[in-house]
Amino acid sequence: MTTLPNALARSVSITDLRAEPRRYDGTASQEELLALAARFDLPAVKTLSWQIESEPWRSGVRLSGHIQAQVIQECVVTLDPVPAEIHERFDRGFLPFVDLYDDSKPGAEYEIVTDSDLGDVPEPLTDPLDIGEILAEELGIALDPYPRSEGLESAAYSAQPAGIEPLTDADVKPFASLADLAKKMNTAKNED
Repeated sequence: MTTLPNALARSVSITDLRAEPRRYDGTASQEELLALAARFDLPAVKTLSWQIESEPWRSGVRLSGHIQAQVIQECVVTLDPVPAEIHERFDRGFLPFVDLYDDSKPGAEYEIVTDSDLGDVPEPLTDPLDIGEILAEELGIALDPYPRSEGLESAAYSAQPAGIEPLTDADVKPFASLADLAKKMNTAKNED
């Protein structure tokens, strides 16, 4: 993955996010789709649309939403194009830094606890909050890490030089032969 600036920037001030529940719907432009494809090393991002609802949450903000996208990935085996449709829901909470970390004991370790209401760890709240970056992150999370062309899903592959037998599970278990030797030794003792 290439680190590029977020071309899907959608900054919203904390004042607006905390005021009252709001809805943010949108669709990425052609330039933004090209930039997202470059960011995630994809042959193409054909479409991306979203629906996000924000609401005040504790001393911060909670964003719930849904992204839909059509992307083209490369098969990890053949490098052929693999079209994919993404429908991903997300729910993320953002709290001010002072509410996330206790600095009463400088140098102490802090336990990070998931939030039972959110189901995840709240994130630091920034002002403004870039909803576009959150959308890009969710797209990246939703991508198949090992896309395969149709028909290759269940095929087994191995790579070794010509004329060499592929490794088996027994070959990669170094203590299996010691276990066999121990059995033989115990059998020999019992026979005596």
